[in-house]
Amino acid sequence: MAAMKIRALILFLVFLELTATACIWDAETLFQERRKSPDLAKAIQGETIPAENPSLLRERIKKLEANRRENDPEWWNNLAGAYLRLNEPESAAKLLEPVIQKFPDNYGIHANLGTAYHLLGRYADAEKEIARDLEINPEGHFGLEKYHLALLQYLVRNPAYQSRHLYVDEFTSTFFSSEHGRFYYTDANEQVFKTLAQDYANADEAEADYKSFSKTNHDESGLTQRLAMVAVLDAPPFYRSKWNLATNSHFEAGVIYMAQMNPKEPACFEMLGIAAWREHRYHLANSAFEKAIALGSFKTDLLKNKIAGIKDYIRHSPFFGENTSAIIEAFLIFVLIPLLVGYYFYAKRRDRRRRAEINA
Repeated sequence: MAAMKIRALILFLVFLELTATACIWDAETLFQERRKSPDLAKAIQGETIPAENPSLLRERIKKLEANRRENDPEWWNNLAGAYLRLNEPESAAKLLEPVIQKFPDNYGIHANLGTAYHLLGRYADAEKEIARDLEINPEGHFGLEKYHLALLQYLVRNPAYQSRHLYVDEFTSTFFSSEHGRFYYTDANEQVFKTLAQDYANADEAEADYKSFSKTNHDESGLTQRLAMVAVLDAPPFYRSKWNLATNSHFEAGVIYMAQMNPKEPACFEMLGIAAWREHRYHLANSAFEKAIALGSFKTDLLKNKIAGIKDYIRHSPFFGENTSAIIEAFLIFVLIPLLVGYYFYAKRRDRRRRAEINA
């Protein structure tokens, strides 16, 4: 029994050592985070949905054109889909625009036309079509289409709005309030900033105060708080009247899919960073934020501050600090291992004594 206890304790200590090692900030730790969140890591690294064979797609178009079924919306969808997969959104848009009134209640027609407009940079037109396809089928594209609408409702706004919001807007206030590397999503964060912003008549007044403050003050916390107050006074995106995408079960899949479909959109990598950060995948979060900065994010200064905060949190956290492994090793060598060895010999003597007493 004593030997079993010793083995259990040693296994526990080995676990502690492995845990400490896993918290070191280096390439190996990033590798471990990738193993724990492979889909998230692939998206952050820029992996897109594999392209189909162009020759096969051209052959598909040829067969569809040879067997026209113009009263069947799926024929139009299959043809438009082939053009979209070939990255020819203009051809898809020209194909579908004349028949949109012919099939007003077909999910695919609106989804494909909306996607074509999105790829063409016609965000307002795309938002209209994607909003319509979600009216027809709220769970479209396996529940992920809501995130497409959220992204479009972000992209149609001006740069000032984009500089103070995430495209999954429910996370915006938490993003502002998350300091020193910690990230905990709660609706209360937004309410706090709404309360602080009560003295402003509207977002324009709050923004003017923020700009005035920034000219003479460089207090990072004060600037962030004022910008957050402007954000809560902005008109919210329309999708929020229907859904909460932060608590939606498809959240991670949705932001991954949007990033794979829009590999040059910084807003998508900002949200990948949030997805990683909320799961305590700190290295992946910073990688995503750095990618967003490289792509030209309007929130570059904010993202840099968050990256610095996460790194500082890991350095000084009792659970993630860079000295944690050394402390545990010293504790093992100079305290616990001697105690365990002493307990082992004590248990052996005790067991021999008990057996001798029983035999007597």
